[in-house]
Amino acid sequence: MTPEQKGSLPLRLEKMFYELQDRIFSDIIRRIKKTGEITSTADYQINKLLILGNSTEFVEQEIKRLLEASNPEIWELYDKVANWEYVRYQDAYDQINGNFVPLEDNQQIQQWSQAIIRQTQDELTNITRSMGMTIDMGGGKKAFTPLSYYYQTYLDRACMDVVTGAFDYNTVLRRVVKEMTASGLQTIDYASGWKNRVPVAVRRALMTGISQLSAQINELVAKDLGTDTYEVTWHAGHRPSHWWGGNVYTRQELVSVCGLGEVAGLCGANCRHSYMAFVKGYSVRTYTPEQLRELEEKEKQTKIYRGKQYTPYEASQAQRQMETKMRSQRAYAKHLQNGGASKDDVLAAKIRYLNTLHQYQRFSRAMKLKEQMERVYMDGLGRVAPRRL
Repeated sequence: MTPEQKGSLPLRLEKMFYELQDRIFSDIIRRIKKTGEITSTADYQINKLLILGNSTEFVEQEIKRLLEASNPEIWELYDKVANWEYVRYQDAYDQINGNFVPLEDNQQIQQWSQAIIRQTQDELTNITRSMGMTIDMGGGKKAFTPLSYYYQTYLDRACMDVVTGAFDYNTVLRRVVKEMTASGLQTIDYASGWKNRVPVAVRRALMTGISQLSAQINELVAKDLGTDTYEVTWHAGHRPSHWWGGNVYTRQELVSVCGLGEVAGLCGANCRHSYMAFVKGYSVRTYTPEQLRELEEKEKQTKIYRGKQYTPYEASQAQRQMETKMRSQRAYAKHLQNGGASKDDVLAAKIRYLNTLHQYQRFSRAMKLKEQMERVYMDGLGRVAPRRL
């Protein structure tokens, strides 16, 4: 599997979770907007259950519906991976030992696929169970708040601020929308307390499963073909520490040189490299040593944009940061508009988004990088602002 194929596989599931985030945020805004029509604290208290009572149930129902919808996507994903990584060696089996077993009859691979599918589904369930928001507590301190608690406490506070007249509606709306879009739906991963946006955590869970399945299939293929050597894929814009891409290694060297099995190594977190069985006398290297040296020299070259130097890796990371920023700005503008914020606030939010969009376009051209706006538009929000205001 090429790095490009590997990197694009989880995008559809990521999109599902961005759309889930939008539905939940829209529900929060709808409830705050509803309180703007209540004129007294007494009326608010009477209607509190109507306004907030089903919030937790709404979130749970949305998550359950999404997970059930994602199951066929996950099955299809791993079927595709198995087909790519196994079936393409059919000619090699026929020429080397004539012992090719059709994929549908290979019980070992079927068992691996099912085990990893179950693992991935469990991880997605665990991710959604820990969904929440990161709230600014003041003084630079932030706290993770489970989504149900956010609904019941912070949304309650926002509604009270409006109906008691403590703050005007636009001020409360700006505060809550900024709070939500700056945080996104997040999950606390592991005991370290490290947090990621839910779509990022989903992507990582799937990429980990894909890497595991690919590795197991390719090691089985190598064993069947009687080889202990593997070619590691190469891709542009890789981390500097992943200089080893494109070369041929033994299984032991995959561990000692490439860091296979480590979080920061081959097939680790967010790694798009993979490795394939390499049969001497049959397989042909993708890149010669000379070609690899030229490619790696290009990876060290820098381009200047607004006085700052960027390597290809640094430029790709800057692109990802701007894409994340645009998704947040798009959500902010949309939810302000849906909440009935003032025209000036909505216009200012759209202008900030367009400024980032134009910066992204200029930066991509200067770095000679392909724009990847599908990473932005996967939020499912549609057109948020025209290209020119």
